[in-house]
Amino acid sequence: MLPTKYTFVITSILCLLMMQVSAGRFSDNELRGTEFTDPSVIFDMSEEWQNQPIKYSDWAEKADLAVSLDQFLYPFMLPAVQKYAKENKVNIAIQEGTCGTSAKALKDKEADITGFCCPAAETDRFPGLKFHTVGIASLALLTHPSNKITDVTYEEAQKVFRGDIYRWSELKTAEGKKGARKPIRVIGRPHCKLRPGHWRLLLKNEDEFSPRMQEVSAIEDMMSEVAKTAGAVGYETLWSLKQHAQQKVNTLAINGIKPSETDKITKGEYPIYRVYNVTTWEADSTKNEAAQKLVKYLIDQMEYIDPKYGVVPVSKLREADWKFKDNELIGEPD
Repeated sequence: MLPTKYTFVITSILCLLMMQVSAGRFSDNELRGTEFTDPSVIFDMSEEWQNQPIKYSDWAEKADLAVSLDQFLYPFMLPAVQKYAKENKVNIAIQEGTCGTSAKALKDKEADITGFCCPAAETDRFPGLKFHTVGIASLALLTHPSNKITDVTYEEAQKVFRGDIYRWSELKTAEGKKGARKPIRVIGRPHCKLRPGHWRLLLKNEDEFSPRMQEVSAIEDMMSEVAKTAGAVGYETLWSLKQHAQQKVNTLAINGIKPSETDKITKGEYPIYRVYNVTTWEADSTKNEAAQKLVKYLIDQMEYIDPKYGVVPVSKLREADWKFKDNELIGEPD
């Protein structure tokens, strides 16, 4: 039998290895950012704040429920919210905004339910708040329609966005030929800088991106810049591409996997994606049973969501062994 001190060392090493494995298949990449935050770490708020009830703002003043959704969740959740309201005779006020809008609605306690297009930041995890994942969606790498490059490795994609690969001729087409001898123009939209996931799954922070990167603040600008710039590369969801179909762009496969291959995304084989979450309050001062029923309904409705939104529902993620804490997605499959 091994001495106790050696047993402890071996056990510690095994635990560390298990933690590394459970982090996901891409997590050993040093340039990749954090996928999720720890749901057990709660942001500190005063006792006075914790005892405050929900108080609706003007946009929801006479409602039974107030719902604030990020611009990505709003299009595919609005019909389900409206259907629920009609069938259950509930007056639901719903506003469209950003993750920042949702975070403010939480901090100010102005909404019963909020929606985010990213995993929770540590500063989003207020006392008495619970996150519920409704699904994930791929982030597609975009290029100008004249670009002959159709597939890159994950590491090549990182080098492109870092500026380490400067010209498209440093990459190969599907036929094995060099790409066009054009400088690569990186277009970036480093939004939701406090939150993990999304673009951080490509590069961990904005300082890692090419010093020549052109930063844009809106989806519309991302689409138009890539569509009109021959050497451009950017990123967006497939739903954003459909919304701005007049802007013609190509999408790149990563490691041979297209962003439209839902089965591969479900298995965790595609490296960059969005996580869609909604929240409910659990504390006595803010808890609303009607809100909890609505969130359960919304999660169930994701089973029937139109494929055009590119959302992989929670049930598929659970089947593929993604990791959850209650209803919140917190880890990739091994």
